[in-house]
Amino acid sequence: MSKKITILAEKPSQAEAYADSFEKKERNKGYYTVSGNGFDNAIITYGFGHLVELYNPEDYNDRWKKWEIDTLPMIPENYKFKVSKDKKAQYNIVKKHLDNADEIIIATDSDREGEAIARLIIRLSGNDNKSIKRLWINSLEVDEIQKGFQNLKEGKEFYSSFIEAETRQIADWLVGMNLSRLYTLCMQKSGMKGVFSIGR
Repeated sequence: MSKKITILAEKPSQAEAYADSFEKKERNKGYYTVSGNGFDNAIITYGFGHLVELYNPEDYNDRWKKWEIDTLPMIPENYKFKVSKDKKAQYNIVKKHLDNADEIIIATDSDREGEAIARLIIRLSGNDNKSIKRLWINSLEVDEIQKGFQNLKEGKEFYSSFIEAETRQIADWLVGMNLSRLYTLCMQKSGMKGVFSIGR
């Protein structure tokens, strides 16, 4: 019985380029089935960038729904992630194929952000204990894609990149959520109207 493989791309156009590099491809809703180049009925599925995002303040604590000085700073005990509201349908398709896979190939962009996009989906779906490989290429030319799939790397080699990206996301949340509220409340107290966003 052949191993079930799910390839996780970052976006539809990337998934399509990967599918085009195989001898056989079949397009379905939210994924492709491909064969050839040593793969037999592998699944290529994809996100739309970030399918998974950090909780909003009110998801952690009802008191954080209101913008009040005495609720600052907001520092969650544990940072949690959820499926982005407008992307649940695609997340469910991705999760189904990750759940069915014996091996997952991360094929998002070859950088820290791409690593985080894939790993957060894999972790939230409960599949981070599976065998994980990494497609590491910098071109969507057919021959480069084929070469990359024949020379997959071990997923664990890139895990530290995910931790770096996740840490940055959390830092952005802490700075953005707290300072935006603080600055907005101070400006409103001075008679200004509107919301003022402060980013890292």
